[in-house]
Amino acid sequence: MVTAESVEKACSEVGEYSDQKMVGEFDRFFRQQPAICEFVVEVTQESGQKIQELSLFLSYMVFKAVEAQEPHDVGKVTPEAIEVAYRESESWIDRISQAENTALQPAIVASLQADTEPFLLQYVVSELNEPLEDGTELDDEQKGEIFFVLKTVISSLKNGEKGRIIEPD
Repeated sequence: MVTAESVEKACSEVGEYSDQKMVGEFDRFFRQQPAICEFVVEVTQESGQKIQELSLFLSYMVFKAVEAQEPHDVGKVTPEAIEVAYRESESWIDRISQAENTALQPAIVASLQADTEPFLLQYVVSELNEPLEDGTELDDEQKGEIFFVLKTVISSLKNGEKGRIIEPD
């Protein structure tokens, strides 16, 4: 599990980056995790540039937090791992959407607390509730879309780790 300290460390490091360093970091992210980047771009293609950019940035931040937790242990995620994670995210959304309106909030909170990566999910939720750089706020549908994408990214990064333990390099 990625700790709150690793999330904070990633946020602190990235907050210190110059624009040039950030460009270099995104290049590194695209090289190390091409399947994640392709997934995010493909899934958010029709959602507009700000949704796509925020989804990519948050995906990078999740990657950075995982990397802060396990510096030499972040393997390349495969399209197959993303597909499995995508199906898991769909299943999670289905379970949550079956809750009655009055039970929806507690069902979401309980599910997030039981998740294997609560600190990464808390980070994503807190970022989605912040205004964007231009001062605009995301509507609930946009927040839901980005959350779904990031839940899939988080699961694929963590499932990719399980696969590496079993498979020889």
